[in-house]
Amino acid sequence: MIISSMIVTTETGKAEDIALQLKRIPNVTTHGVYKGDNIIVVMEAEKEEDLVNLSRYIMNEYPDVIGTFPAFISSDEE
Repeated sequence: MIISSMIVTTETGKAEDIALQLKRIPNVTTHGVYKGDNIIVVMEAEKEEDLVNLSRYIMNEYPDVIGTFPAFISSDEE
């Protein structure tokens, strides 16, 4: 299992709405909005590629998302 925390940056005034939508994505947990336009997110996946795909999905699915920025990545694999 790989866990990644990241910041999802949005257009001004869109973070609350997008945070609610992100809660519907499996393996994605939101932990609130920070400084107005940044959503704190934790994602879980079996493979690194799945994390990359989740990040790309968020970027492509939500036009008000400016970027996804990993802050921490951890794996329980040796």
